[in-house]
Amino acid sequence: MLLIDDASTPKKKQAFSQEGSLYKPQCDEELKPKVGMLFDDIGSVMEFYKTYAHHVGFGVRLGQQKIVDNVLLWKCFLYAKEGFRPEKGMVVVDHSKKRRKMKLTRCGCQAFIHVTRESDGKYKIASLSEYHNHPFVPPSHQHLIRSNRQISERVKTTLHDCQKASIGTALAYRFLHVGAWGFQHVGCTQKDLQNHYGGLKNKIKNCDAQMLVDQFGRLKALNPAFFFDYEVDEVGTLVRLFWTDATSRKNYGHFNDVVSFDSTYNTNQYEYTFAPFTGVNHHMQSVFFGAGFLLHETADSYIWLFRAFLTAMSGIAPRLIITDECSKMRNAIKETLPNTAHRLCMWHIMEKVPGKVRPELKNDLVFYDRLKHCVWNSETPAEFEVRWKSFIIDFKLEDHEWFAKRYELRATWIPAYFMEIPLAGLLRTTSISESANSFFKRFICRKLTFVEFWLRFDTALKCQRQNELIADNTSEYTTSELVTPWEIERQGRAVFTHEIFELFQAQVLAARDDCDVQDTKNHEEIKIMFVSDQYKKIREVSYDTVSMTAKCSCKLFESNGIMCRHIIRVLRGAKINELPRIYVLKRWERNCKRDIIFDGEGNMLEENLIDPVDMAMKRKIALIRNKLEDLIQKSKGSMEGIEFLHTSLCNAEMALAHLVPAVACNTHENEESFIGSIIPKHVTIHTPADINARGTCSRIKGHRDAVRSGSSEKKRRPGIHQKVARKCSICKEVAFHDARTCSKKQMTQQ
Repeated sequence: MLLIDDASTPKKKQAFSQEGSLYKPQCDEELKPKVGMLFDDIGSVMEFYKTYAHHVGFGVRLGQQKIVDNVLLWKCFLYAKEGFRPEKGMVVVDHSKKRRKMKLTRCGCQAFIHVTRESDGKYKIASLSEYHNHPFVPPSHQHLIRSNRQISERVKTTLHDCQKASIGTALAYRFLHVGAWGFQHVGCTQKDLQNHYGGLKNKIKNCDAQMLVDQFGRLKALNPAFFFDYEVDEVGTLVRLFWTDATSRKNYGHFNDVVSFDSTYNTNQYEYTFAPFTGVNHHMQSVFFGAGFLLHETADSYIWLFRAFLTAMSGIAPRLIITDECSKMRNAIKETLPNTAHRLCMWHIMEKVPGKVRPELKNDLVFYDRLKHCVWNSETPAEFEVRWKSFIIDFKLEDHEWFAKRYELRATWIPAYFMEIPLAGLLRTTSISESANSFFKRFICRKLTFVEFWLRFDTALKCQRQNELIADNTSEYTTSELVTPWEIERQGRAVFTHEIFELFQAQVLAARDDCDVQDTKNHEEIKIMFVSDQYKKIREVSYDTVSMTAKCSCKLFESNGIMCRHIIRVLRGAKINELPRIYVLKRWERNCKRDIIFDGEGNMLEENLIDPVDMAMKRKIALIRNKLEDLIQKSKGSMEGIEFLHTSLCNAEMALAHLVPAVACNTHENEESFIGSIIPKHVTIHTPADINARGTCSRIKGHRDAVRSGSSEKKRRPGIHQKVARKCSICKEVAFHDARTCSKKQMTQQ
């Protein structure tokens, strides 16, 4: 750059740099603006001046203008640092209030061009000043000039796709940087992306609930099998919402034996409780049945939610439902699902034990071993009650109120009381819901609006179903290896999915290697056979010689739907080599979903329908992108190839301009396209206004969640954790308090 001394400056008063000199841009003459230059429109002027400014190393912003009868008569283009920041905004009035630290960007530079409109409609540069009172930005920083930064359509598309896949803005920006081979080629900064996405969130925050309900309405119109229901209060605030799609309803038709319901997650910025209904499919995977949002966790809200769920599922109630320990939920289930067995999550109850016992028992490993043996390994109610009483007496818990209450509720959470309920053993805890929530949590976080939640949730649900499709494909087109020559194992391989066959195969192998008939008693058509196994426990198997069926005292088939080793051993001894059909549950078969299912209104429950025109367009776009990427990969090996591809694309752009009329980029329409919903002008369904949305989305924490890693025993027993003394920054003592609760701090304040 060329320094100009004071004598050569214009007569108009100038603002000088610290060195007292002005800087004149140096560049090719054809890039420089000159007085008298003509342009067809004001946009061409802006583009020309930006190109010049960015090449030299400074930014541009718009100045004053005059418009008469919608005609622009004159306009100024200024340097981005023109003028100074108003002193009013720099004076601190109240020092006690926090204020954001601002970086000064104005330096009083007076470089500009002034453009006027001629009689023929063209625009002419009437005057200009090309001198600057500051050094110019070096080439390595020019991509950071504000007016040189622009979020292109490609970047917007990538950002929106990443948001749908629960990839944050920071990671999306890194992805763009890798794809563009450098941050300087992305065209914007990470902060620009954050501001762009934040502006979208602000635009929809007041109509968020309305947009979600409208979106559900469009899905219902597209596929009548989509079901949703909602309620608002007297002021129009959304208080309850439930939805399920056709695929989820179809899955419930196949796997409605047991349902896990978990409402311990808050997943959006309005503090609505996300409450999903989850089951187990034929691959032992979590399967989504439906979900709701509740603003208030009241008994009435749960009653409404369960009734909506029953309505969606054609009135078919599950055989068993498992939830956490909540009296409101329990009362709602008793009223809406009177014929459904309700059991409590054992995990939630067992997690509370360390906080309920005496300090000396918290670290007693024998105590926990005895408790687990009593709870998990008791096979009959009588066996549990004997072990429980012995456990209570040995550890002197006779007067313990919490353990007494758990004993009163034993029929709702101890597995021994559910052995007769078919498939009750599939869900001893809400772990299937915890697993599903853990899966969804990778796609869902706090600070999300309803619309964002739906976009990410829809992606998560598609991923879950893709995993099931992969498992279906694996079971259908691959074969598991046999470990015995028994025909019963071969038949099991032919009908079961791989996951179920592995469990069945383990029982076959144990029947061959570890089981032996110890004794037999005959009672007319029933044979009572006593079978031992590797656990040195004698099992009683009742074998009907007429129907050739058997029942075992271990009740594995009743509780899990898989034939146990003891029955396999008895059938083998009776020369029955085929797998009896009675022991093949349809829900475990490879083709268990072959039947067509209809809802209560006669709608066939199939995959959600999609707009064929919209899908055809998306497929074409994907093909074009893939083809373009293939061409880039082929041509990037030579400069001639790249030049040819670039020229061809420029020609295609010109031909496309004649084919498709130029339409100004509509930001509003692009945002609606990303959301997949129209942003309404009139809102009747609202979200709560008095919500503190700070914090992070997470499962409601228990006392064991605060445990830190430690010794091997603590890792084995994560609930056993002792408080550690720390040094207080107020009293400087090593104690069990900190600066927030220090007594000396409180005395000082008084």
